Amino acid sequence: MTRYFALKCPPFAAIFGQIVLACALVTSISAAETQSSEAQKWEADSRGFETVVAPFFEQHCVACHGESSPEAELNLSTGIPNDFLDLSAKGHWGEVVNVLNSHEMPPETEAQPAPEEVAKVVDWITQQMSRAELMRRDSAIVLRRLNREEYQNTISDLTTVDFDISGFPMDPAAGGFDNNGAALTLSPLHMELYVDAARKILDEALVQGDKPPVINWRIQFESGSSDSNRVTYDGQRLIVNGGNNPVEGDYKILHHTNWDKNLNTRDFALKNEGEYILRIRAAGKVPTREQVIASAEKILRNRMEEQIQKNPKGEKWHREQYERDLEHFKTDRMYDYGPPRLKLVQTLGGQPRVIAEFDVPTTLDDPGVYEVRTRFTTEKAGVTIEYGYSLPRELENFWFQSHDSFARPELWVDWLEIEGPVFDSWPPPGHKQILGNIAGNKRPNRADAKKILAEFMPKAYRRPVTSDEVSRKLELFDQVAPTSETLIDAIKTPLIAVLVSPEFLYLSEPSSASASDGTHTPRTLNDYELASRLSYFLWSTMPDDQLLELAHRKTLRDPQELTDQVNRMLADPRSSEFIQNFAGQWLSLREVGANPPAPDLYPRYDRHLEVSIVREAEEFFREILQNDLSALNLVKSDFVVINERLGRYYGIPGVRGDQFRRVPVPEGVARGGIVTQASMLTITSNGTRTSPVKRGTWVLKNVLGIDPGLPVANAGDIAPKVPGIDKATVRQRLEIHRELPQCARCHNKIDPLGFALENFNAAGEFREKEGFGYKGRIGDNDPLIDASAKLPDGTEFVGVTGLQDALMAQQDLFLTCLARKMFTYAIGRELVIADEPVIKEAVEHMHQNDETPRSLVQFIVHSELFQSK
Repeated sequence: MTRYFALKCPPFAAIFGQIVLACALVTSISAAETQSSEAQKWEADSRGFETVVAPFFEQHCVACHGESSPEAELNLSTGIPNDFLDLSAKGHWGEVVNVLNSHEMPPETEAQPAPEEVAKVVDWITQQMSRAELMRRDSAIVLRRLNREEYQNTISDLTTVDFDISGFPMDPAAGGFDNNGAALTLSPLHMELYVDAARKILDEALVQGDKPPVINWRIQFESGSSDSNRVTYDGQRLIVNGGNNPVEGDYKILHHTNWDKNLNTRDFALKNEGEYILRIRAAGKVPTREQVIASAEKILRNRMEEQIQKNPKGEKWHREQYERDLEHFKTDRMYDYGPPRLKLVQTLGGQPRVIAEFDVPTTLDDPGVYEVRTRFTTEKAGVTIEYGYSLPRELENFWFQSHDSFARPELWVDWLEIEGPVFDSWPPPGHKQILGNIAGNKRPNRADAKKILAEFMPKAYRRPVTSDEVSRKLELFDQVAPTSETLIDAIKTPLIAVLVSPEFLYLSEPSSASASDGTHTPRTLNDYELASRLSYFLWSTMPDDQLLELAHRKTLRDPQELTDQVNRMLADPRSSEFIQNFAGQWLSLREVGANPPAPDLYPRYDRHLEVSIVREAEEFFREILQNDLSALNLVKSDFVVINERLGRYYGIPGVRGDQFRRVPVPEGVARGGIVTQASMLTITSNGTRTSPVKRGTWVLKNVLGIDPGLPVANAGDIAPKVPGIDKATVRQRLEIHRELPQCARCHNKIDPLGFALENFNAAGEFREKEGFGYKGRIGDNDPLIDASAKLPDGTEFVGVTGLQDALMAQQDLFLTCLARKMFTYAIGRELVIADEPVIKEAVEHMHQNDETPRSLVQFIVHSELFQSK
């Protein structure tokens, strides 16, 4: 496809020629930067090995890890190869350090070595690993391609076009983040997508002709309730279907969701592509608990009377069922309703897409007009309004909750307006941002093209450009100008070449030469490189004018200036990208919804809740970052940051509205800190039940920064035929599993952390018992949750509060974990042993500054590791 396209379009053949050369350059640079120095002869420290390590192995290790059936298939009698350039050997040495540091080995039943002996062995191994990393250049930051979010944000800032990146391949994560340069490869598919994207972006940004006329259609849904109802707008006969919903005055009333209850207008095609405003006039009615009980009582009484009439002998049981079911409506907090919720779906070319979901808290006395902006093409289109308030389908209500007589939140919709295309100005901002004051509709002119490129390229490349670079792009303009009618037609070709250039797609930071011994010598970034690294760290986009101006004046590196810029950037709305991309990946928020709780077992988990639990974690991190609170609040806090939906779910009263706000944790509510948030609790479950192993592993890796290691080969799962296993609690199942010797080593350090969280079910709800009734219901005789735990070092605690106290006692481990995670994200590579001194300095700096995340950000930005290549 690429070859055909290039051959048939001569200007783009030239672009592809430049791309091929550029990609070859990228490949050679990347290869040079990641090239191993294994050709350099590894000079093993034989003396240190013979005097420090070998005697230690002989005395404390070979009894279990010797010639005959070595434990974990690790034979130390012959020794691990003293060659730290060998990745397999390095992995074994790393495992030795981990088990010694965590006091897992030697086993408690064996004689324990003196701490000084262990320290000598660990120090020697660490020194050798660090030497090898320097030779392999593991600490070098490789050429880094913009990931999907960075590309989208950069395009938006550069051209004002909000480009849809959903068609781009997902970026692989390495070290926990998807901005790791070593993993961000470039494929032929990428290049085809980038070329196609550049053309679409410029077609949208650069306009010709007059401003398109604006339409304003008001759709009245009470006009009809079937697809046969058509209304004419601008010569088009639109389907306007108000669904099988009651009408009162000018309003259609949506009571529950069903295939025939939606409001929609469709079968139209807009004449002009662009951004349109959808306006909806709507209000809501929210019944009180008394109204809910009254409506349920009437339905339940009718059922009881019918049952008694059919079976008079069973009257006692029918009345008992009536009382039992009615009690559900009196006591269950699901009936403390919030406002109705509206879901807005857009269809383009037959493809539906949810473009908005929001609460409708306004009343009929003062209805609200809600606006949503979306882009329409000239394809066949439609807009659908759906009822979005989810009410759990429980045994007591599933059979009648869709009856219109049952009191539940009602969505009253008056009309829908479609207005557009809308432009803040004409020509639009992107047009002016690229062309400046040059008219695009006139004949191609080389002087104009040169001026446009000379101003656009430095912004795109995020640095000054040379006259030769501009001239090479002008050559493309010269090829197409003779056959182009306007300047815009001709200038798009070199602009496309700019947007597919490695100088745009990559954070260009040329490396310095290696030292004579093959080790990597860091090079200080110039001010423009520092500006880009800073902006992609905190904003996931290109530097703004202020950063580029400071880079031009060469004052960005000034310590006070750098401090001020970090504070300015964190106060900017674009810092939300840092919160979403750093905190979101660190806390695994992208996994929410990948394996959601089973709806029949956990009916209270719905779409609104799923969206809310992701926002909760992000807004919690934002609250701590923006208000300079201690990062230790992430472990344990006396407040939460929630909306009304989460207030209902967590049992925290008095929270009204869908906006997130800081709320004190009431007495008796087990919330506060990331280990109590439903996002973490759901992603560490398997959809049908909790998983203490997953939860314990998550806490180890993301709170304590400890790698639990891979499961032992052929460890197996819980034995399926153990008597009574079907009614065993999750804890009992795991205790059976950990009796296997090959499993106990890992589970002894993982499981206690997960057991302490067993009071939270797979959907993140708090519980006192584990339910074995119908659909997981908790019965009177079901077992109480045992949330007690004991760590390998003997530390005992109970429940989430005990776990949090134990984690707070290890606060240096948490701060070290946070520092490693943030450094990894900031510099775009995984950390190595040689970086550990910097991490220790970062933790010390946090201690001196109230452990705030902002102080960590400041330390990172001022560090040599961040400011060097």
